[in-house]
Amino acid sequence: MAISTDEVELPGGTRLALLKAGQEDGAPLVLLHGIPAGAELWRGILPRLAEEGYCCYAPDLPGYGRTRLGGGGDYSIFGTARVMANWLEVEGLQKVWLIGHDWGGAVAQALVTRPPARLGWITFSDCPIEDSWPVPTIKIFRMLARAGLYSPLASIGWVPNPYANRQLYKAFYDHRRASPDTWERVFWDSKVSDRNGRAEFQHHLAVLDNSQTIEIAPLLAGVELPTLLIWGSSDRFQPWDKVGVRLRELLPNPEVRLIDRAGHFHMLERPEAFVTALLDWRHQEKE
Repeated sequence: MAISTDEVELPGGTRLALLKAGQEDGAPLVLLHGIPAGAELWRGILPRLAEEGYCCYAPDLPGYGRTRLGGGGDYSIFGTARVMANWLEVEGLQKVWLIGHDWGGAVAQALVTRPPARLGWITFSDCPIEDSWPVPTIKIFRMLARAGLYSPLASIGWVPNPYANRQLYKAFYDHRRASPDTWERVFWDSKVSDRNGRAEFQHHLAVLDNSQTIEIAPLLAGVELPTLLIWGSSDRFQPWDKVGVRLRELLPNPEVRLIDRAGHFHMLERPEAFVTALLDWRHQEKE
C-alpha cells in the first residue's frame, strides 16, 4: 500500500504536513508521534493498517518535520491539541481512531478530555502522565532551547551527539532491531538538517512543561470512549509498572496489551506485534 505526503493549510497560517495511506473512504485512523520522532515513526506500519481498510494519517506535530505554525503559534500540548482539532474539522473526519505515542499520547489526552465528537476510539502508547516527564535528556535540550542555543548548536553538528544517541539506544530493548537509517530519518531529520526545522524544534522544546499533563489527569476519569493501553514491557523512560499502571488507574476501564521484548519504540522494534495488538483489540470491539 503506497504512502503519500500531503500538506494542509489551517486557520491562522498553520501548514500541517502528514503521511497518508489507505483509501479515502476507509475508517479514519490518526497516529500522533512523540519526542524526538516525527511522522516517519509510523511509516513502517501505515501500509499494514491501510490493508485492513483504514485511511491512515500520520501528521508531523508542531515543531517537527515540514509542519509550520503561523506567527505566535503555541507548541505546547494544548496548543498542539487545538491544531489537531482544527485539522480534524477541516478534513471533516468523524469517528476517528486516535493513537498517541509518547508526547503524542499527551496530546491525545488533551483531545479526548475535550468534547470528543470526532473521536470514536483512543489508544495510548508509552505516553507520559502527570509529572512523569520530561526525562533528563529532554530537560537538557529544553534548557538549551530556552537559552536560544539549540538551533545554533545543531547547525554546527552538536546534534546528534554521542550522549543523545546513547539515550536513544536505552529507549530500545535491543537497538540493533532499528535499521541504520532510523536515527536520521525518524529521530533527527529536519530538526538538524534544515534551518527552519531547527527553529521549529527549538520553539517546541522551549515550551515543554508537565503542568498541562498534571491538569489533564483528573479529567481522564470522564473518558467514555473505548480505550486501549499498548506498552513496551521494557520501556525505561515511561515504564509500565509506574506510568502505565497509573494511567490505567486514571481511566475508567481501559484494555491493556503489553509488547514483550520491546522498549519505548516498540512500533520500530516489533512492528508486527504492535499492529497485531492494535487490530486484535479493534476486532474484539466489533464483536
